[in-house]
Amino acid sequence: MTDQTRRPLVSIVVPAYDEAPNVAGTVELFRQIKQSQPDVDFELVLIDDGSSDGTADLFVAALGENDVARVASFSRNFGSHAGVSAGFAICRGDCAITLSADLQEPVEVIDRFLNEWRAGSDIVWAIRSVRSVPKGLANKLAMKFNDFFAKHADLPDSYPKAGPSQMLVSRPVLDVINQMPELNRNLLGLVAWTGFKQTTVAFEQKPRAANDSKWTTSKKIKLVFDSFIAFSIMPIFLMLFAGVIFTGIGLLTVFGFLLGALITLSAPNAIGIIVGVVLFCTGANLGCTGMLGQYLYRAGDDARRRPLYIIRQLRDINSLAGQSPQGVVNVNPLDVPGLSGVNGLGRR
Repeated sequence: MTDQTRRPLVSIVVPAYDEAPNVAGTVELFRQIKQSQPDVDFELVLIDDGSSDGTADLFVAALGENDVARVASFSRNFGSHAGVSAGFAICRGDCAITLSADLQEPVEVIDRFLNEWRAGSDIVWAIRSVRSVPKGLANKLAMKFNDFFAKHADLPDSYPKAGPSQMLVSRPVLDVINQMPELNRNLLGLVAWTGFKQTTVAFEQKPRAANDSKWTTSKKIKLVFDSFIAFSIMPIFLMLFAGVIFTGIGLLTVFGFLLGALITLSAPNAIGIIVGVVLFCTGANLGCTGMLGQYLYRAGDDARRRPLYIIRQLRDINSLAGQSPQGVVNVNPLDVPGLSGVNGLGRR
């Protein structure tokens, strides 16, 4: 798992977007985590996802001389999955644990993560036994999506059907994930796809400490498309099925009008037949073309080879054991293993 001659280093990866009200709470949570695991070294890896409220600077100011951290600032908002991907690329730990900046995970879940990691698991999923918002249409749709995705995605059976909230990822898995170039990504799916030993832990999700969630409906819809297009052929089969159904309905419509005309010995309703056939065939064609367009768009996006994210600034706060200097040090992203390109492009 790690070199037994030294203490294990665990990276706490936190993506943040306009989370200024939660800065103090996140730093305090990080310190509580360190106190709960005195035999483990920790570093905080904060990814400022293009915040406009000074989130990154507030984190740097809040961290003390005993807090080891890396604070990366994106040039603009790239999304939480890109943020966590950047955290995986710049973290230095033997494993990385993702947490949210809205303080919804208890300290106790870290103990469960590390216990499973020490027992030999490379991937540990955190499942919400109690959700912060247990009711509502959005919550029901999210649960239905998680279940459907787990059943039909090309992923190991160990991927939780309830949908993971956070995760622990070991260094071997981190090294594999850092080689994956997909722009439109479901990072949870990529981690599960690697196939390393996986298990789950449960926790009660706490309400947000401050601010509203930045996980908007449009971002959720995009994740649905990204997830199925990246890991499932089910949409293609649905298109084929819809094409067969619409074609069948069109034929039955035409046959019905002709049969009605034959029974009543009247002229067939030509306009009705034409309208029915055109509507069904056009609907099937547009639907299938639109789904294919989703695949083609993502293929074109990857072919352009734009970076997954751009790190505008990377700062090291204090140092790991045996390293120097202390304090805040600006780091050239190009000097960090795992990053490449101009200004820390998250792309190989």
